Amino acid sequence: MNQLISQPTFWHNSVTYYQKLQEIEFLNAKKKQYQRSHLILEDIKAALELLELSPDEELLQEAQTNLTQLQQELEIVEIQQLLSDPCDEKGAFLAITAEVGSIDAQDWAAMLLQLYHRWAVNHNHKVYI
Repeated sequence: MNQLISQPTFWHNSVTYYQKLQEIEFLNAKKKQYQRSHLILEDIKAALELLELSPDEELLQEAQTNLTQLQQELEIVEIQQLLSDPCDEKGAFLAITAEVGSIDAQDWAAMLLQLYHRWAVNHNHKVYI
């Protein structure tokens, strides 16, 4: 991909280069995610090898922390795999409406909007209200 970008003719077609740049960005993110998970796994392996030689409570705690972190990384990978359809990369619209004149419904709609907004921001989605 990087060789393709370095060619002068690559930049002539804006649709093609935009798609390729998005693909490169996606692959780089996957590579970083894999490297991060691999490093955590290597740390866990090393800690387990040391624990076999001599038990150490601090080292055991570190291994457990790394294992929890690896589990979280794998959960993220699993969700990304579930959402790997090309249409899943597209944006979405969410409309929250309340019954006219109902203060309780309007309050509930405002709370839902706030909850969805926080969730989207925490999951690195672009949000426009």
